[in-house]
Amino acid sequence: MIPQALGDCTALEHLNLSHNAFEGPIPNTLSKLQNLQEMDLSFNFLSGSIPLSLRRLKVLQYMNLSFNNLSGQIPEEGLFPNTTVMALLMGNRGLCGPQYYSLPACPKESKGKNSLLRNIVLGIIAFILCSLILGTVWRQKFSRQQFRSSNFIFGSLRYPKFSYQDLETATNGFDEANLLGVGIFGSVYKGNLSDGKVVAIKTLDLQNEEAHKSFNTECKVLESIRHRNLTRIISAFSYPGLIGLVLPFASNGSLEKHLHPDRDELDCCELGLSERLKIALDVAHGMEYLHHDCSPQVVHCDLKPGNVLLDSDMTALVTDFGISRLTTSTANSRDLPSTTTFALKGSIGYIAPEYGLGGSVSTKGDVYSYGILILEMLTRKRPSDDRFVGDMNLPKWVRSAFPERIADIVDSRLLKDVNDSRCLVSFMNVGLICSSESPGERPSMRDVARALESLRASFMRSATASNLTVNHIRSPTEYHS
Repeated sequence: MIPQALGDCTALEHLNLSHNAFEGPIPNTLSKLQNLQEMDLSFNFLSGSIPLSLRRLKVLQYMNLSFNNLSGQIPEEGLFPNTTVMALLMGNRGLCGPQYYSLPACPKESKGKNSLLRNIVLGIIAFILCSLILGTVWRQKFSRQQFRSSNFIFGSLRYPKFSYQDLETATNGFDEANLLGVGIFGSVYKGNLSDGKVVAIKTLDLQNEEAHKSFNTECKVLESIRHRNLTRIISAFSYPGLIGLVLPFASNGSLEKHLHPDRDELDCCELGLSERLKIALDVAHGMEYLHHDCSPQVVHCDLKPGNVLLDSDMTALVTDFGISRLTTSTANSRDLPSTTTFALKGSIGYIAPEYGLGGSVSTKGDVYSYGILILEMLTRKRPSDDRFVGDMNLPKWVRSAFPERIADIVDSRLLKDVNDSRCLVSFMNVGLICSSESPGERPSMRDVARALESLRASFMRSATASNLTVNHIRSPTEYHS
């Protein structure tokens, strides 16, 4: 247990007891540490409620209580409602509290004295039994120096568990040779499980506080989505020093790798117009599901080629939901309550312009990102290309040549014959309209998916079709002179 006498160290400013095996309650005496600026008690076995006395810590700027066994109501006064204090609480399934913590509401107390007394007695009995059982299990595990996660349960679904040793063996000790990519929140490794299955193991940087939020958000999204064009979850794990996800491995890598390959991978970018059109349609179907058919509705907030994976048969999968937003709004709702600060955590060049002007996060922001993705697929120019400076950006650059000089800007691999050129005009038209400056001028992802279905069907049906048009989306000339 954490010693009560620790509260006598009144000059203490930084307290880090994370990743140990502390049990029992958080001592009330910690409230005496009036000089305490940071406190990290994460990844222990602390139980009971969060002491109300901690509200007295006036200079505390960082407090991490995540991944313990804390329960009960989160205090609603003192430091806790203060947004400048990073109270990390994830991984404590027994906590309840106000909505801004995204936790279940606390049950109302029983008014009857007999009922209250009965609940207290039953609670004490359950606590004693659980303490005896869990205490024995924990000691056995620590004596073997093995850390195993419990099965993660999302809704009614149960996911398999993997020990730390399972993941370490699968990645050969998280060797760099198995590193698939590195992002702002962590790294992704290729893993070979003992049953022969190949997976992607996404680990999060525990030193990055935003990574905890990203992990929590991604878990919430992945539990609610089921679609062939969205990545799915195999399992999630949390150990002292390591949290993350086990995901299916996409053998053909990301769309980013195909559009912008390294010098030693130039043979991987041979995507013809038909393949690019299919990939765009797959992504459209995935985004259509998130916006219109998923409950709760999901706004991805970071759609880009690096977050589109290609499996063994080149089916596209939208991935990385770390900064997504969930809402109970209807599919027809345009705007979701949010802050611009959150919205701007997307990737530069793919962020909708209204976010920079204080606009709310919305499905139309995803549509803009999708439009940029299409234009990048067709031109193989990143929106961050050096040529785009000042007021010039990728959509404006494409519009300056559309449609008469399309051959000057499109990827030369797509200029095979005149029939491809006709399809290119219609395909690029979709990208231009989706990336319109005004959110109101952008179509819904449902309209986009239907338009691309029609376009691809016409393209595949007849290579000599002379009128490949997009019936569900208006021409960009209606908006741009």
